[in-house]
Amino acid sequence: MTVGPILVLNAGSSSLKYASYDRPSLKLLTQGQENLAASGQSHSAALRAALAKIAKVSGPPSAVGHRIVHGGALNQPALITPEIRAKIEAAAPMAPLHNPPALKVIDAVQALNPDLPQIVCFDTAFHAGNPPEATTFALPEHLRAKGLRRYGFHGLSYASLVRRFTDITGQPRPNRLLAFHLGAGASIAAILNGKGVATTMGFSPLDGLTMATRAGSLDPGLLLYLLQHEGMSAAEIDHMLNHQSGLTALAGSPDMKSLLQSNTHEAKFAVSHFIYWAARHAGSMIAAMQGVDGIVFTGGIGENAEPIRAGILDRLRWTRLNPTRQVWVIPADEEGEIVQMVSGFL
Repeated sequence: MTVGPILVLNAGSSSLKYASYDRPSLKLLTQGQENLAASGQSHSAALRAALAKIAKVSGPPSAVGHRIVHGGALNQPALITPEIRAKIEAAAPMAPLHNPPALKVIDAVQALNPDLPQIVCFDTAFHAGNPPEATTFALPEHLRAKGLRRYGFHGLSYASLVRRFTDITGQPRPNRLLAFHLGAGASIAAILNGKGVATTMGFSPLDGLTMATRAGSLDPGLLLYLLQHEGMSAAEIDHMLNHQSGLTALAGSPDMKSLLQSNTHEAKFAVSHFIYWAARHAGSMIAAMQGVDGIVFTGGIGENAEPIRAGILDRLRWTRLNPTRQVWVIPADEEGEIVQMVSGFL
């Protein structure tokens, strides 16, 4: 009897990415994306549309893997149960753009086929072994006990490039690897001997680099000022930091490709700002590893925006890395990493 494929789902607030893989070879059969914003679909309707397209190629799935941005205390792939679902929901305030849509899709799969195994894989897991000095906030103990700490994100992307590094580059993986995941969300990871030891995102995906609609690192005193003197509510600040900041605030567009093609002062400054802060944060990641032996770029901007890579490398020329032999571009493959995890789980 033929075993159905493994379906991987990556739900965002306005899209649903999907990929179907043969089981057990894990060969990619088909992939695509449903754009909820353009079509006005719900996540449930997007799921049904994706399943209909997949069924034409590979038949119904035998298991589903989900990308979950924030796992809270969860750092291993897990079969969805009411308890696991509750923990993902509890972590939703720390990843408001990602965990709620993922839960909607999980519930939609459950409603369509209650017996279909669903395995959740966490973006935070790769960073779970970061040393306590890197993850601990210097806050009162009663708050730390509630899980207030630095978690880190884009872990599935980082795990994927670590696993595939030699296959793609044909070279041994450097001991001290600086990895840039640059896209609408952007972060850097310090990877020592294949393990994460530091990263720029923290308690939530808001921290660190300048991003498409997120400001990156901010002085907490600024948020207190907005609350106390500008009359902004917590909800208004939340919306501003997640949707109205970053490149959008600096230049009126979240799209790096458009900004690179623009000659306006605002666009040029936004690009310069992005590069400056990426390089500045990279310095702290290099310090965490006590040096650097190689650099990898991944993500939509990291893979496709050569001027951004060049600008960052120019600011890191003090590392004396050879750009032709110690810098690589590796395509992101979060879905491929998830299917590896799901296969190992089944």
